[in-house]
Amino acid sequence: MYFGGDDYPEQLTDIPDPPAILFYRGKYSPVDLPFTVAVIGSRRCSLYGRKTARRLSMELSRAGICVVSGLARGIDGEAHRGALDGGSPTAAVMGGGLDIMYPPEHSSLAERVAADGCLISEYPPGVKPAKYTFPERNRIISGLSCAVVVVEAGERSGTMITVGTALDQGRDVFAVPGDTDRSSTRGSNRLLRDGAGVVLSPEELIKELGLNSVSVAVSTISDPILAFLAKKQSTPEQLSLALHKDAALINTRLLELELQGLVIRRPGGLYTQV
Repeated sequence: MYFGGDDYPEQLTDIPDPPAILFYRGKYSPVDLPFTVAVIGSRRCSLYGRKTARRLSMELSRAGICVVSGLARGIDGEAHRGALDGGSPTAAVMGGGLDIMYPPEHSSLAERVAADGCLISEYPPGVKPAKYTFPERNRIISGLSCAVVVVEAGERSGTMITVGTALDQGRDVFAVPGDTDRSSTRGSNRLLRDGAGVVLSPEELIKELGLNSVSVAVSTISDPILAFLAKKQSTPEQLSLALHKDAALINTRLLELELQGLVIRRPGGLYTQV
């Protein structure tokens, strides 16, 4: 897709220095993604940061929000994993051609992202990631997103470059409070001091984003369980096998959908879409 084309993401048309061309691979085109929020942070992060990124992204995904990140080690990888657990699409913006995986240990994660969302790059196939490509791709991560959430970041990390582009693009910036004794959280803590929105829970963030009234509608579009039940009625066990997702997550999501009036449980434990 190219700048000015009908299939070019509208979010990128009003940012400084929009990419002239975008390459993508996956189930969704970038233009078809639901409401998007970036979840980013340091590669060298704490266990607390990993857990927070994963839980936060899962809850955002369960609310029908597409989590955007950079597929890097640390916080980015956990953001994508949490989003996949939540059931909505996730998008990874890469720092090289889509045929060159970096980091290499995220190859299987990238395939999962492509199967449920999309991989995006402004670089054509064959372009290897380089020191300069990652700061360049950061403007696309923030540009595609309605808001940027920083989980952990040092003062001079690549994450802070993304924050800078987000502010230039007029995007809202949020941060998770971190340990004041850790160098990996000094940047994110300074963001809070300078006025970034504070993230104390996924529920508060979703409310702060003003999504309470639209999350159900977005979930209806992107939820893989609803898409499957639209074709045939199934038990939770059948859904777990078909969608390759944990049975506990399936049961939790089915309960949420039932309370929302989107699915009905029939005799025999079979669920069907309303």
